[in-house]
Amino acid sequence: MKIKLVIVYLSVTFARGQNMTIQVDGRTVGSESALNLVPGNGIIHVCTDNHANNRVDCTPSLNSALISTHDTVHANENYCSSSNGTTAYTCRLRYKTLTAYNTGMTFLLVADTPCNTSCSLNIDNQGPVTIKMIDGTTDPRGTVVPGQPQWVFYDGSVFRLMGVVSTRDGRGDLVARRLIGSMDTLGYAAVITLDVTAGDMHKLTTVNGIGNATINATTGGLAGQHMWIIIANDPASGKAISFGANLKTSGTLTGAAGKSATIHFISDGTAWYEVARTANL
Repeated sequence: MKIKLVIVYLSVTFARGQNMTIQVDGRTVGSESALNLVPGNGIIHVCTDNHANNRVDCTPSLNSALISTHDTVHANENYCSSSNGTTAYTCRLRYKTLTAYNTGMTFLLVADTPCNTSCSLNIDNQGPVTIKMIDGTTDPRGTVVPGQPQWVFYDGSVFRLMGVVSTRDGRGDLVARRLIGSMDTLGYAAVITLDVTAGDMHKLTTVNGIGNATINATTGGLAGQHMWIIIANDPASGKAISFGANLKTSGTLTGAAGKSATIHFISDGTAWYEVARTANL
């Protein structure tokens, strides 16, 4: 009897002392008597002792404060295509139905009808919301063009167009407070190459020891593009400036010592044509 008790005691002791072999993706990482689940960055473990099935059940979850959920990210679900043929745009999100408009939401709107005056957007039947320019008050007036994607931002009251900073008039023409062209400074030489992509305003200052010069444009520009050249003559003498490649003018521009001149061009897509010139400024 004593021998049986000793055998039972040793068997229990041996069983309690056995180690578990732990593997991750088929690779052994350790062999211990206990497995400890340590929460990682954004990963949380909740474990319960399941007596009925003689086991411990552990359920992992995400800490949404660190890892955004599907609903908060809208994983590529912001594409909104309206094809109802009106400016009361409607659309449905592709993967998950929108349950409410929340401030800060953005959507990529593609419409099939131009918004020449006012328009609205209704997503997943959450109700129509007025679309405004980025200022939140001005109607789009032509900035929503069929087939052209536009980002819209919900500010809590209206959808604001994010990609357009200027407004348009009733004809679709751009209206803005100011348009300031960049200034390109040219080096003075007997032959000057003017890069028409460097800006629409170009300025050169003559150098007395070099003499007269010829300006050549790199290309004929874009149809409808305007360009201005400012020529500042040095104090010693006035220079005669001729115009060569891609520039069509009324002739040489003769300057006066210490005086400046301007010349204005417009392009038809193949060449630059002189519009006006002013000398002795």
